Amino acid sequence: MPFGPFALQWRAPSPNPPQPSSPLPECITRRYISTPSGPLELLSAFPTGPKSSKPPLFFAHGGFGCASVWLSYMTYFSSRGYPCYAISYRGHGSSWYPGFWRMYFTSRGTMAEDLVAGVKEVERLETETRSAEEKVRVVLVAHSAGGALSQYALSKGLVKVHGFCMLAAVPGFGSWSVYKFWSLTAPIHFPYRLFHPRYILATTKQVHDAFFTASTPTRVVKDLEALLSPYESMLWPMQAAFRFVTGPDVISSVVGWRLRKGSGSNGFAGVAPRLLVLAGEKDVLCTPSILRDAATRYGEAFHHCARVGKLDGISESDVRVGGGKGDGWDGVSFKVATGLGHHLQNHVNWESGAEEILRWVQKL
Repeated sequence: MPFGPFALQWRAPSPNPPQPSSPLPECITRRYISTPSGPLELLSAFPTGPKSSKPPLFFAHGGFGCASVWLSYMTYFSSRGYPCYAISYRGHGSSWYPGFWRMYFTSRGTMAEDLVAGVKEVERLETETRSAEEKVRVVLVAHSAGGALSQYALSKGLVKVHGFCMLAAVPGFGSWSVYKFWSLTAPIHFPYRLFHPRYILATTKQVHDAFFTASTPTRVVKDLEALLSPYESMLWPMQAAFRFVTGPDVISSVVGWRLRKGSGSNGFAGVAPRLLVLAGEKDVLCTPSILRDAATRYGEAFHHCARVGKLDGISESDVRVGGGKGDGWDGVSFKVATGLGHHLQNHVNWESGAEEILRWVQKL
């Protein structure tokens, strides 16, 4: 077995962007977004039959991920009438790759440029396809560190979205607790791997332990391992270690808040939950307790925005104040997908998480 550091990749792939390693399912196509820095991979899956009026879903991967980690979700949701798109940021998937050290010090703001470029391209495509008079907004589903990146973009007003799902996402209120799982092994592996970014995901066992449940078959782990980027930005996740959102700044970039019809005295039953926080029951990184805390903070932020009139068409009198359990908050929903680890979308029983998202998006 090669000495630890040399079992990993230290150079950009050639050609750059790299050729896709495996064919896509028939229902999914690949295109590239041209950016000033380089081409970005964008996967898409469309419903069959008449043009869909449902909002497009935009999937944003986390650290070391890529657009292809979403293939099962894209197939699932497109078959239910939702246009689906997934982006690969620079240095991931079949997008262009900066050199090793350039990527090492790539900032969160630079990575957010790629996320924003993807969202704006989808807005353009969907608005043109539907011949819509107003810009079509995406429903943003963001995983892990991609969730933190999305919260950053929303907090800065770089994008506006129709709905936002934090899928096992690193919270924007500070993420030190997310990395507790690696606290004992990281000090050993980091110098042993000569400070390579994949020092905590260098072996199949490391990927298995961090991203999956113990019962997950090794073949499933290896399928994901083959999609992981060879190196990563170290600056990007470090910038999420401390709080970088207030709460209302993210809520105010989610648009289209409206009352749900119901059996109340005024014919309505609160506000549609346009922010979903979804945790995996067995996640050892973004644990259910960490994400419940994030959901509570965003629930409080939603009520603040309603109180001060920051949400169009919603006033404080429209909002029910819940007890902080499940759907107890108007505007914000917290759910736990049973039996799943951190990479909910890549488990054998990934449908468990997809069904939670489907129930949520149907309410928007």
